[in-house]
Amino acid sequence: MASVMRIVSRGMCAQQLGCFGPVRHLQTGPARLGGPLPWNYLWKPGPYPENEDQRLAAAKKYGLIPEDYKPYPKDSDRMTGDYPDLPLVPEGHRNAMYEWDYPQYRRDYGEPLHEDFDMYRETRYTPFRGRWTEGEMWRVFLGILAFMSGTWYIAEYYLPHYQRPVLELQRITDGPHYTFEPADE
Repeated sequence: MASVMRIVSRGMCAQQLGCFGPVRHLQTGPARLGGPLPWNYLWKPGPYPENEDQRLAAAKKYGLIPEDYKPYPKDSDRMTGDYPDLPLVPEGHRNAMYEWDYPQYRRDYGEPLHEDFDMYRETRYTPFRGRWTEGEMWRVFLGILAFMSGTWYIAEYYLPHYQRPVLELQRITDGPHYTFEPADE
């Protein structure tokens, strides 16, 4: 094992090792120890675009055409810098039959995300997108409720009640209701 580590750490040619390419020593430590730089600085929003050149550069950075790029308002409470103000399309409203690069998220590779995309995942909150407005739904609900209440009222107060016929209740105070004497013939 030590000899393999020595070969790999010296970066010997792949032909000497019987591989197809040079073997490089990989470091995964932090940057101060000589490892790779952190990757997330590439997608960190830059300053708010003040002129047209900065606006075009920000649109290119996020993979948008200049006509579609619109940053958040500068005086808003969101500290988004040059990040685009994207329309909110929840995950549940996207086409499930489309060939997404990431079907579990219903998004493509490199597609910029809405700032609150994690709140509108399919497993979380999805705004209702029905075929009726809220007023129409209330009208239908109240109509059904009125119909059911009206049907009950008519059945309770205007239609005859059919009850199961039973004998009169036999109480002890009314006297004996049976005897143990033989029946008369």
